[in-house]
Amino acid sequence: MGGAKRSRSAQAVAAERAVLTDLGAIDDPFAERMLDPAMARILWGVRHLLPGSLRRRSVTLAGLAARVRFHDAQVVAALDDGIDQVVVLGAGYDSRAWRLARPGVRCFELDHPLTQEDKRRSAPPGGPTYVAADLRSDSAVEALVAGGLDVGCPVVLVLEGVTMYLPEEVVRRQLRSLADACAAGSRLSTDFYPPADAGTAGNQRQNRLQQLARRGSGEGLHLTVSRSDAEALVASCGWSVTEAVGARAAARALVPAAGLPVDAVNDHKTLLAARR
Repeated sequence: MGGAKRSRSAQAVAAERAVLTDLGAIDDPFAERMLDPAMARILWGVRHLLPGSLRRRSVTLAGLAARVRFHDAQVVAALDDGIDQVVVLGAGYDSRAWRLARPGVRCFELDHPLTQEDKRRSAPPGGPTYVAADLRSDSAVEALVAGGLDVGCPVVLVLEGVTMYLPEEVVRRQLRSLADACAAGSRLSTDFYPPADAGTAGNQRQNRLQQLARRGSGEGLHLTVSRSDAEALVASCGWSVTEAVGARAAARALVPAAGLPVDAVNDHKTLLAARR
């Protein structure tokens, strides 16, 4: 490892994207190659020891498929409208720099330098411009500009599966500075985790299990908000919210007929798009 630090949650999400690709719910041929040996063994076990019918019953997978497809749709729409800069914040083992690549479009990934060091070992050739920064302590804008981002031109920013791991004041600081710096017409695609008591009894049980799985990883939940509070938070940081939808509604609309339990996804999880 050479001292590199892998995020357990980010590795798990990459493995889940590989399973969702097997199920035909998303198309991510790059996820599997970014797994460390331990997570690759877990993926092998899921594929070979867990019946396909059981995999298709996973509410977690259904919710992740909705999240990936929502953010993908926001990026594609921005590219179709002529935006040629994509930034993935807290990127982890994200693969959009390869999956959604287009000629003339630059993709930047910002994350902790140790995570990026690990990712570069297994990532495909090409891909993003890597920008090393710690969202908790560093200015994302300053790091991105130093890395070559042109804030004088519109950019589409993706902050997927990240806000819940950061204190609220950090999320506000980063979103506000990005809004202040980025050109008019820039776009933001992000998501927020709901309070622990939001949703059905099954949703609440799933939340507890996910938090238990994170125990000891240093990646516990910090920010959990309702949809109205998520919209208010983003708006107060200088962004104009254009869409805020529950994860269940997004799953029903976006996830193809892969047999996943989209109706059981927690609709209190918020997927949000905004503009400058």
